[in-house]
Amino acid sequence: MTIETSDYGSLKGGTKAKLFTLSNSNGLCAKISNYGGIITELHVPDRAGILADIALGKDSLDDYIDGHPYFGCITGRVAGRISGANFKLDGASYSLINNDGPNCLHGGQVGYDKVLWNASVIDCDGIKKLLLSFSDLDGNNGFPGRIDCTVTYALLADNSLEITYNAVTTKSTPFNITNHSYFNLCGAGNGDILGHQIQIFASSVASTDANGTLLGRFDEVVDGYNDFRKPVTLSERELDAGNADIHYCLDAGRSQCIQQAAHVYEPQSGRQMDVYTTQPGVQFYAGLVLDDSGKNGIHYKKNWGFALETQDYADSVNYPQMGGAMLHPGNAFQSKTLYKFSARY
Repeated sequence: MTIETSDYGSLKGGTKAKLFTLSNSNGLCAKISNYGGIITELHVPDRAGILADIALGKDSLDDYIDGHPYFGCITGRVAGRISGANFKLDGASYSLINNDGPNCLHGGQVGYDKVLWNASVIDCDGIKKLLLSFSDLDGNNGFPGRIDCTVTYALLADNSLEITYNAVTTKSTPFNITNHSYFNLCGAGNGDILGHQIQIFASSVASTDANGTLLGRFDEVVDGYNDFRKPVTLSERELDAGNADIHYCLDAGRSQCIQQAAHVYEPQSGRQMDVYTTQPGVQFYAGLVLDDSGKNGIHYKKNWGFALETQDYADSVNYPQMGGAMLHPGNAFQSKTLYKFSARY
């Protein structure tokens, strides 16, 4: 595995961003910027061995800075929605910015997707990895406590993209970090994802209201609607927020050992993606309101990409019985996610 570094443009004020190209011996390639930890490209082979970039995104750093629907980025301090953009913790009340209807989404106005992470290339047991680090200060976006966080990317010999998260805090705080990549196994920009087969190993979903506000309960999946325990071709379902923009509670739960969360297969190319995680849940999103300019001048439309964001119950601070998306002093956070790619012949 190799990692090459190149310039990726400048932020306002002149600070320069970098782009890191991760490659493995099988020809796979991932390009990742330290701006937002964004996976800008991800090239994987089809059944004929032909590589295609399957990650939706933008053409340049300036395009990302101008705004985007969280293409490929690290999301935090809290990925997902905190209901009412407020919470009480340790006797204090905290008000956040409601940047998604009445709720606070993906950490607020300036989440982890919009910051320049410190970057270094490390060697871990002979494997080159990209290590990103960031200190999220006490009071940022209204949250208590300073969080020192690292995110490590590696492209492994078995064609897995490995993402490892670590964090510590000075005060108890909500914390729910993930990666928000949109995928299309036909290739980014090559039409919709409705021919993809999706399997999610979950028997329940987190219920929400019309605003996407979490209600503090899990409901059993419904056959023919949001039950993906067996592979389902997306075109066979009428996709809406109740089955294609919702948090699935994985049957495996939280584990120190990595467990399979989902399987995706695209018959035309033969590409497959298996998602493994130590996290207890995964947010499945099928690009229901996707309408944005993308790479190579292509305009992405509804259902042109999907995301499988491994995480905990986002609103755990308001519903502690539902999940553990909290970080406390003295308790280090650790999690790992693998996106493993192969082809069916």
